[in-house]
Amino acid sequence: MAPRVSMETLAKAAYWYYVQDLSQKEVARRLGTSQSNVSRLMRSARELGVVTFDISYPIHRELDLEDELRSAFDEFGVRDVVVSQAFSDTHAPGDSQAAVMSLARSGAEWIQDNVVDHDTLALFWGTTVKAMVDVARFDRRIDAHVVQLAGEWSVDPGLSGHNLVRDLADKMGGRYSYFNAPAVAASAEEADALLSTPEVTRSLEFARQANVAFLGIGSFPTDTTRTFLDLARATKAEVSEAKKKKVVGQFAGRFYDANGEQVNLAIHRRLVSLDLADVRRIPTIAAIAHGKGKAAAVRAAIHGGLIDVLIVDPDLGRSLLT
Repeated sequence: MAPRVSMETLAKAAYWYYVQDLSQKEVARRLGTSQSNVSRLMRSARELGVVTFDISYPIHRELDLEDELRSAFDEFGVRDVVVSQAFSDTHAPGDSQAAVMSLARSGAEWIQDNVVDHDTLALFWGTTVKAMVDVARFDRRIDAHVVQLAGEWSVDPGLSGHNLVRDLADKMGGRYSYFNAPAVAASAEEADALLSTPEVTRSLEFARQANVAFLGIGSFPTDTTRTFLDLARATKAEVSEAKKKKVVGQFAGRFYDANGEQVNLAIHRRLVSLDLADVRRIPTIAAIAHGKGKAAAVRAAIHGGLIDVLIVDPDLGRSLLT
């Protein structure tokens, strides 16, 4: 049995190692022991509370929940998970606006930590994506190319893909390209005509070449997907068809089922955007979503291999585990 080490010895060893920044070899020399024994002493000092650590930088994330989600969905290709804290010190639990802002900040932090110079970052409009762009602040210049995954949805600046890519690129110090076409045509024939133009071909190729995509997830037929359908001037027949074919969510403007597979719908033939087969080929897809009401849509997107990085609030994160 190894001899019992006094708390005083542990304290001295810890002081020399952590405070005076001596090497384990030097600490071993002073104690008259081996370097490997110093490593064991440091572990004992932590376990017995002789040494404690206080991380002063605030981590506004639910790290334990992130680990659970990462383990649960690793088999579906989810490489990383970010779960924002539900509220700040100045907001009460249940404050949905505070939760969205916290999630948006987590999304912006993910971009700062993971997008690098010469990347092509593709965005698709969504309320949480817009919130992310609004709150984003970067402490380094990122010379990335920011592009759109689809054409323009609306003349309303609040729904503008142009504004999204321009504002984010300006904040990053990067470049941007507009997708100068409507996202939805009045007919399939009009969409085909647009898709054959050099300008649209070029914009779609920019999107296909993206190595990072950042977008939200819509739950059919509610919230942002309802807005999407309104902007697309979806007919009653088109909405009815989506319901009949058991659509559960919308991703990059495309509708998918419980298996995360794009559904064959009439409305898709009017879209000017990448389809899900093209989106899947983007090496890193970061999806951001808020609220437990999106659990079915997010779970289906995960099962369909559409998400590499999942950025969610705690309510949605816990719902995904049930």
